[in-house]
Amino acid sequence: MTCSASATRRAIFLARFLFIAVSPIPAAQAGSGLQKPFDVGIGYSRELHVDASARHSGDGSADSPFQTIAAALARAQPGTRVRVAAGRYGAIGTVTNLQGTARAPIALVGDGTVVIETNGNSVALHLVDPRYLVIEGLVIRNAVPHGMNIDDGGSYASPASHLVIRNVSFSRIGNGGNNDCLKMSGVDNFYIEKSHFTGCNQGEAIDMVGCHKGVITGNTFADMPGSAVQTKGGSADILIHGNRFTRIAQRAINAGGSTGQAYFRPLDARHEAERIQMIANIIEASGSAPVVFAGCDACVFANNTIVDPGDYVARIVEENGSRTPGANGFFINNIIVFEASGRRSYVDVRAGTRPSTYTFGWNLWHAVDDPYFAGPVYGDGLPAERAAIVRHDPRLDASRRPLSGSPAIAAGRDVPRGLAGDFDGREYGRPPTIGAFAGP
Repeated sequence: MTCSASATRRAIFLARFLFIAVSPIPAAQAGSGLQKPFDVGIGYSRELHVDASARHSGDGSADSPFQTIAAALARAQPGTRVRVAAGRYGAIGTVTNLQGTARAPIALVGDGTVVIETNGNSVALHLVDPRYLVIEGLVIRNAVPHGMNIDDGGSYASPASHLVIRNVSFSRIGNGGNNDCLKMSGVDNFYIEKSHFTGCNQGEAIDMVGCHKGVITGNTFADMPGSAVQTKGGSADILIHGNRFTRIAQRAINAGGSTGQAYFRPLDARHEAERIQMIANIIEASGSAPVVFAGCDACVFANNTIVDPGDYVARIVEENGSRTPGANGFFINNIIVFEASGRRSYVDVRAGTRPSTYTFGWNLWHAVDDPYFAGPVYGDGLPAERAAIVRHDPRLDASRRPLSGSPAIAAGRDVPRGLAGDFDGREYGRPPTIGAFAGP
């Protein structure tokens, strides 16, 4: 099949499954269990101002702002909020030890549309050993090789930590290599929310190497030639929640990966990734697979809604022979809307893995082209699907939310380590509804 024919077929498939929304999106409800970023309720004792149109270097006051963001960050101390006026700015450069405290963080905030564009000459911002830092309201585009690079400076004993990235837009990043919109190495206790990622070249939208205790929620990932989110190199305890993935050519979520020995954090990590929770995401038109368990141990892919999953619904692979293979994975409580015709298989299981330890079940499978579809058949040592719902239309509206009377409602099972809330932040019932939403 040619690329144009494949694209046409995908467009027809998505159009066939588009329903008219019947109700507005309800507001998020309290009690969802989703942890909050550390800066909620925090105030700042000092402000510095930046304006690209300023005619002089200034002192950072409102009446005499700095011309560059770098100048303001060089003078930022704990408790400082750097406010950047709308406009176009060049590369910020490398900033080392930009560190606030728990009670007095540092913030870099855009007021209006703040565009950081490097004309393909450099990374927009490289942070080395930042702590208690908030970055909010920026547009980063046309940067090379990465949009933003955050790392621990190579000192694994003192990771970069306590970062919030909020409402940041990345586009046109990279020059054809393994380039990422947001690259993080050795970052702990981070929170990435309400941001947008598109066109992140052949790398990832978010590439994590040895990152721990993070939340990625409420973001949009679209039109990626590569993969969207990758957690590898000893990454652990990361929640990927309530995001929308659309037209990801390779892997929407790569739970694990292949990392060189020198880059693991910690160096003696047994697996590429551990305890990655992938909850309440909407994944549409993925290429290779919505999720790949790539050396990921005790990782959970639950309560997601998948439309047009691509080559496979999931893959179980081992791409680093020097580490212990991942095991004990879960693919449960998911809605999968797909075409059954021409499909070779549903789960790709590769050599060196431990498929017998995985649990696939309580998923709703809707083959739009086959009303008699009886459920997926697995091989290669993967246990049979448990408690699947088949031959039932999930009855979703245009936002992929179940309508009243949907067979997905209250049809799921408990989820290891729990559910942080649905796509809207609402609390799931007991038993939970299958898919990304707790109900109509």
